[in-house]
Amino acid sequence: MCNAFGYTQPVARLVADFESLAPFVFEGGRIPNLEPRDMFRPTNHAPVIRPLDPARPAAGVELVELRWWLIPFFHKGAVKDWKAMCTNARSETIDTTPAFREPYKRRRCVVPATHFFEWKKLEPDNPKTAKQKMRITAAGHEAFYFAGLWDRAKPADAEGPMETFTIATCAPGPDMAEIHNRQPVILDAARAAQWLALDGPGKALLHAGPAGELVAVPDV
Repeated sequence: MCNAFGYTQPVARLVADFESLAPFVFEGGRIPNLEPRDMFRPTNHAPVIRPLDPARPAAGVELVELRWWLIPFFHKGAVKDWKAMCTNARSETIDTTPAFREPYKRRRCVVPATHFFEWKKLEPDNPKTAKQKMRITAAGHEAFYFAGLWDRAKPADAEGPMETFTIATCAPGPDMAEIHNRQPVILDAARAAQWLALDGPGKALLHAGPAGELVAVPDV
């Protein structure tokens, strides 16, 4: 799973990544400033990249800040009444789970990150063992992208529509297997663009990478 990540690079890093894939469209034509954040947690607002037209992602993408913890479009109660932990979407059932299947078909996004955090059990077989906070980065890359979904709901206690997102997770690859039993789906820019394409590979992209893709170090 993934319930803590950060992004500390300038927006220009994202523009450069997507330059040959899909142009960024910014209000006023200016690249905005993005305050570096070492850690986003569930219910925080975080930067998300999504197509201006989901049917034609290559025509342009936008950078928006959405609330992390997906609330599906069909929820009409108060925000606090949506109890399901939808910070992560399991890749195995992302297209069938009621909260995610419609966003999977129509509202995909990617979430830029420079690192994420996971807590590793120091004694794996001991349920009461202490845990070490680990900072995980992508080897050789300043930034990477989580596969994600977003949705727009109208909760009863919200002033207007609320846009939220979730991060796709998968079984751990070789770099994460000793740290946790799940990991976020990590994409480079080319695969991020493929994920945004509704007629693209879709679920086939939602898997862990090979050994050496990730670097994990204790965060002290």
